[in-house]
Amino acid sequence: MTAARIALIHYAAPPVTGGVEAILGSHRRLLANAGHDVRLIAGRGDAELVPEVDSRHPDVERFFQGLAEGRPDTGLLDDLRRRLTESLAPMLADRDLIIAHNVLTLPMNLALALALVDTGFPLLAWTHDLAWVNPRYSDFHRPGSPYDILHQAQPRTTYVAISRLRQGEIARTMELPEARVPAIFNGIDPADFLGLSEETLDLVRRADVLDHWPVVLVPLRLTRRKRLELAVEAAAHLRSRHPDLRLVISGPLGPHSADNRAYAAELLDLRRRLGVEREVRFLYELAGEGESHPVSDRAIRELYRLSDCVLMPSESEGFGLPALEAGLGRVPLVATDIEVLREVAGPHLHGFPVEAGAETIAEVLAGALATPPAAFRERVLRSYEWASVLRQMESLIEEIRR
Repeated sequence: MTAARIALIHYAAPPVTGGVEAILGSHRRLLANAGHDVRLIAGRGDAELVPEVDSRHPDVERFFQGLAEGRPDTGLLDDLRRRLTESLAPMLADRDLIIAHNVLTLPMNLALALALVDTGFPLLAWTHDLAWVNPRYSDFHRPGSPYDILHQAQPRTTYVAISRLRQGEIARTMELPEARVPAIFNGIDPADFLGLSEETLDLVRRADVLDHWPVVLVPLRLTRRKRLELAVEAAAHLRSRHPDLRLVISGPLGPHSADNRAYAAELLDLRRRLGVEREVRFLYELAGEGESHPVSDRAIRELYRLSDCVLMPSESEGFGLPALEAGLGRVPLVATDIEVLREVAGPHLHGFPVEAGAETIAEVLAGALATPPAAFRERVLRSYEWASVLRQMESLIEEIRR
């Protein structure tokens, strides 16, 4: 879409911590990074400041108190509305639309709500909370002006819900069809939440692993007894069911045998023949000529956080440390059903017989990926990752600008 000129408005802006302010900051970053011209207007925080926008402004608080007591000071309301209109006019003159978070549906600053409607600009009323259906705001459930703005749809205003629950509440309260109340959920940045270091972020971006589901981690060296060919073949079986699959083999070449390089070449050839170059990632390939293995101990730990499943197709293990790491990382472990791994993982092992073929391993992997933690992560990535939210926001902005 072509870049839009957007005014984001809320009572306060980051660095106020958490809540609506955190979402506001994320929207600002997302839209700006996507090339949009974003002007953030608030009463406090890191923004272009208009004092009367702040819900804590003395005059705004004085009006709010009278409003709660059922005796709104209309003179003060008119004065605040005029001051806001004068202050906002030059800041909004070159904007295409306004996105106001929680301003039109909470009573914290109704002068601001009315002033924004007065502008005549297309207005997205981003609704996190709805006072008219919340018993905590019963003091404001009164007939007449200015209370009516809390439950009556305003002209040139699109009410945006942050959940299906809010969508239904807005539609009923404002007497709007649900189809006219878009639902765009709050989002999350998986890499930020997981605390991935810059080193690991660079690694997974170069390997094209970030933001994919499922991510199957194979934390093993490239030696024949690890039977990594079964992992590659299992990926080929699994990709029709999970087309966004990434199978990440994180280990280096085994250090003690010249055969390990020949084995690595065989694995790369197998990957090519099966056509799974996109799905199967050998991280040792990211090392430049003469460079050491690009995966540090820290990166390995962080890869567990990023993964949906750990796969160990080894024919034998002396202990199987990755099984412990999977447990601490709360990641399902799919592995050969050998005695030492049964000893380490106990009933938590998603096992397959040592003689099993890749198709069987793919089925066991599919079962592990259907367990609640892994399946829930897919839901989060599909519906709540910020990239998905941005696409929905841009689609709505484009529609509003037509």
